[in-house]
Amino acid sequence: MHHEKKRGYIFHKKIKTLLFFTLLLVFMSSSSSAKTINVPGDAATIQAAVNMAASGDTVLVAPGTYPGGLSINKAITIASKFLTTNDKSYTAQTIIDAGGGAYVITVLSSTPAPGPKIIGFTIQNGNDGIRSFGPFQLMNSRVTRTSDGIDATDSKGVIVINNTFDFNRDDGVDFDKATSGTVDGNLITSNNNDGIEIRWHPYTGTTLEVIFRNNIIEKNKEDGIQLIDYDGTSSRLIRIYNNLIKDNVDAGIGSMCCSNTDENFAGSPAPEPIFIYHNTFVNNPYGLTGSKNMTVRNNIFYGSSQIGMKVVDGQSSAAYNLFWNNTINYQSSNVDAGTTIVADPLFNSTY
Repeated sequence: MHHEKKRGYIFHKKIKTLLFFTLLLVFMSSSSSAKTINVPGDAATIQAAVNMAASGDTVLVAPGTYPGGLSINKAITIASKFLTTNDKSYTAQTIIDAGGGAYVITVLSSTPAPGPKIIGFTIQNGNDGIRSFGPFQLMNSRVTRTSDGIDATDSKGVIVINNTFDFNRDDGVDFDKATSGTVDGNLITSNNNDGIEIRWHPYTGTTLEVIFRNNIIEKNKEDGIQLIDYDGTSSRLIRIYNNLIKDNVDAGIGSMCCSNTDENFAGSPAPEPIFIYHNTFVNNPYGLTGSKNMTVRNNIFYGSSQIGMKVVDGQSSAAYNLFWNNTINYQSSNVDAGTTIVADPLFNSTY
């Protein structure tokens, strides 16, 4: 009986070893099948390279100016030589320009998750910088002189990291309909409307989580972040944290009612949960105009020429926030006076 067990053990060990090496060979085969297509070496244009590419491939683009109007529906990487060098100068040297007409890049609705990775470009002179109907990732790029820098519609799982959005004619980043994702570590400055705009179109289903964190959002001609409510309750959760929001023309964060996009500082009846914490608001006329289900914690409101915090009411609560040098610190808001501080935050040069 002992020998039968030993033979069975050895047999199963051999099977496990064989299975391991089979899986390893499959992995190595799939990894080695991914290829790099060089532009202009292997393809004259980025679009031609995208057409040649298969899922998992990389389109590596040499410095130069290339035509926009790109369409993408593949989970591929499209990158400048920033990808291989980590040299930021390649972002300025590698330009996708739509010539003032088409959308610079369109991500199609047929794009499989996680979508294309777009890395290390200057994206400019189009109706929108990136118009999307599916998932994508944008990293270490500059989007400038378009209409919306990003105009995402029904795009679940958008990732936007370490980019600059500046001098766009409308918004830096615009999320519409069933869009979810993360906007992290970006400079969003000097756009002609809002830095970030999100519209809460009617939606039911799996909760859409939207995260805005670690950004500098400054000098935009309307709101730093504008939250636009539509009728009814939608399945959304918004988290806004660790941002520096300063010198915007209207509000740092403005909540809007009834699909209105023209800032009136009235706030919103939106019931969707919004968490606002660890942000620094500096020199916005209104720091925050609120809605009915906000949790506002550990923020600094400084230098508001009108009101630091307004109409954070309903089920909302505001605690452990610091106010200084505002004409009015807060108004019509559920503020926990016992944890609220009015004192100089003692900023350094970067707040």
